[in-house]
Amino acid sequence: MLANSYGPIKTHTKGLVEDDLIQMMRKQQELKGLEGVGCKAVYGGMALICSNRLSPGKISHTYGGKLVCGVAYSADANDDDTGKWVESDKQAILDLFEPAAPVPFIFEPNLRRGRWWKNVWNLPFSGISVSMGGITVDRIVNDPSLRKLAHKVIDETIAIANADMGKHECSEDEFLGEETRDEMMTLSDNMGPYNPSTMLDLHARKPMEVKYLFRKAVDRADDLGVECPHLEAIVCHIEAHQRHHNLY
Repeated sequence: MLANSYGPIKTHTKGLVEDDLIQMMRKQQELKGLEGVGCKAVYGGMALICSNRLSPGKISHTYGGKLVCGVAYSADANDDDTGKWVESDKQAILDLFEPAAPVPFIFEPNLRRGRWWKNVWNLPFSGISVSMGGITVDRIVNDPSLRKLAHKVIDETIAIANADMGKHECSEDEFLGEETRDEMMTLSDNMGPYNPSTMLDLHARKPMEVKYLFRKAVDRADDLGVECPHLEAIVCHIEAHQRHHNLY
């Protein structure tokens, strides 16, 4: 997260986090007798680059991918938390990431879509990895039963995503479809023995990202009336791991 009193805030994390973050910031401003969220803009970032932090300043980057970022809130756009933005918001984040030129960086005009796009990978592959006690991605894609399960979770995630975007008046042209499913399967087929970060947390008995990465998606599906039995079962397994090992 990048922040100061006048500039932007960027959340580079997994899951559906921005709505709660902005609401929390608004409440903090209200306690001070102020309006707004207390910053110029809030961005959300998604990384699909297969990197694990080994130690401060040292990472293992095993597969090329891309960084994606969108706007969750913009003071200049007089935003009502619907993700509106102005051109200066886009240029500011492009300028910030210009030094990271070797890694492709893409501005996502619709952050809600961007979060769901990343969830199409996170929910099946991080989810199955942790649900199975912590296995690498290659073991998921090369096992016929787990591969089939991944396909089912992808389809459920896309159904939730499109219902959520439809509720928020997104264009059907922005909906996710077969191309997203194929993209995530192709990426996963080529990742090799990648360790999702939640899997590493489980093995190291460190706090896991569960609420915003996993549970929020199921809760959103319930609110929208979208059935996701395979995803919900996986999330229940993950929450059990979290409780049994006290990974909060």
